[in-house]
Amino acid sequence: MRTATIITIILFLVAVIFLGYTFLKAAIFKSPVTNEETELEEPEAIIDEEPGQVKDGSEDEYSENKISKVEIYLDGDRNNGIFLGEAVYGVTSQDAYNIYGENFSETGFLLAKKNNKYSFEPGSVHYLYVYTLIPASGWDYHRKEIIIPGEPELDENIKLSVDNPDQDEVIKESEKSKIKISGWSADFGNPSAPGIESIEIYLNGPKGFGKLIGKAEYGIERQDVARAFGNANYTNCGYCLYFDGSDLAEGSENTLYIYSFSSSGNYNLGLMDIIIEGEKKEPDTIISVEANLNNQLIEISGWAINKNDITEGKPRETNVEYNIKKIIFTSDRTGNEDIFSMNIDGSELTQLTDYSGRDNYPAASPDGKKITYTSDINGTWQVMVMDWDGKNKKQITNNPYRSGFSSWSFDGRFIYFEAYVDDNWEIYRIDSDGSNMKRLTFNTDEPDWHPCGHPYKYKVIYESGTTGNEDIYIMDHDGKNVDKISDENMRKRVPSISVDGKIIVFSDNNSLYTMDNNGKNIKKISGDLSRCRHSGISPDMKYVVFESVIDGNVEIILTNLDGSNTIRLTTSPTKDYDPVFLYQAVEN
Repeated sequence: MRTATIITIILFLVAVIFLGYTFLKAAIFKSPVTNEETELEEPEAIIDEEPGQVKDGSEDEYSENKISKVEIYLDGDRNNGIFLGEAVYGVTSQDAYNIYGENFSETGFLLAKKNNKYSFEPGSVHYLYVYTLIPASGWDYHRKEIIIPGEPELDENIKLSVDNPDQDEVIKESEKSKIKISGWSADFGNPSAPGIESIEIYLNGPKGFGKLIGKAEYGIERQDVARAFGNANYTNCGYCLYFDGSDLAEGSENTLYIYSFSSSGNYNLGLMDIIIEGEKKEPDTIISVEANLNNQLIEISGWAINKNDITEGKPRETNVEYNIKKIIFTSDRTGNEDIFSMNIDGSELTQLTDYSGRDNYPAASPDGKKITYTSDINGTWQVMVMDWDGKNKKQITNNPYRSGFSSWSFDGRFIYFEAYVDDNWEIYRIDSDGSNMKRLTFNTDEPDWHPCGHPYKYKVIYESGTTGNEDIYIMDHDGKNVDKISDENMRKRVPSISVDGKIIVFSDNNSLYTMDNNGKNIKKISGDLSRCRHSGISPDMKYVVFESVIDGNVEIILTNLDGSNTIRLTTSPTKDYDPVFLYQAVEN
């Protein structure tokens, strides 16, 4: 009995000590409470005013409309490509934050893995298919071209011509099951015979990566080739292959890789893009992709956002640190109109294009990594895109009418341009990869042209009006809600807007002016200079660049935003014009 009493007392003391410790711990580690904190705070997940936030409904409904997976395939879609893996989604993206704001800073994705399986040849062209899953709407994909650094080891003696299909040919639905690929090839290093061992054709990726379509029939008679090169030994140098493309999606872009292997073991390669007839589903996801593919590492990163969450972007800051500050412009100093770049002090002149036709009207993307410009392709203006250093040129329009003077949307998602249709200038929009072209204006009475994308809204600023009565307008990027910016009775041409959206610079066809974004406070900033046109404001809001006629020559001029400290940057006896700023921020 005495023993039981002792045990009971001990258990009681243990319980007292435990409860005392619990109360003491709660007192010590309790969160501090201010005088205003009398109840639990409400969670911050619901903010009606901000895009991308939960407006109402349950957490399940919220999740159904958010990206839940990112899968990445190489050199083909989910049916034909190489599955690289599922990327980690939800990592911090500084780029997404800079464009869309803090609500989208955690929309980044990353796939990084050692490469002990694939050998990427220098200069080879690959395609990434980045798939995103939004449960409420299903899978979307973005096709991204990747060019491996270096020069490809192609044998220039092997001549390869593709007669069918044409570049960017639209393959009709009725022809999908029997797509013809034909042309000719010969090894000009061997004049005694065509010298070709085989023609192999792959889809959407190079040999070893893309899907093998098959080996073409080779040795078809081509008297035209033998006559053209004066060598009867090249008579039987034709090739032909039919393949079944029934599984290719409507509206999809696909690339044919046509290899010509000579008897010596060397090869040449031709790439041909085709588009499958039909309406491509407009993606529900806005996505940006960067990739580093080499023989040691595969690293793919970017950001992805449900497009329905985006209504506008984040006004760009002006105190950003830039490590590249360039002016891109047109010049005919080589005897032909080409695009050049130089530093903002006029140094380091670099030629970016050398096409035999005319290249002009450059515009830099908001991140300074791409340039869109106009090129005279076979006598017709077309919109082009290239890297900021002149590499990787790509034609993104193939219209029967003049299409040019392009500019970017604030997020680089769209390109706006003018086109001469129905005997008038009208404004169009196209995705920056060349898909989903849309006409925005239908003004048959007067031209609508010289579009400029708003710095953080899906809007377009542009010029409209008959000669001598031009004015500046703004509209939504679907062509709706057209509004005239200024009622001032003067010509207002070729507008450009500052990165904060507050200042517009324009010309009256002779002098240069700035005004507030509501059309007020008009100021002349070009002094006594004449024929001042094609102006732009630097991303740091310090300078304005424009062209002016000096001593009979068109030159590039730099001035402070208020018109002070005017500097002449070019002194060429030829024409230098169409200047724009290209700034790249220091990578974080």
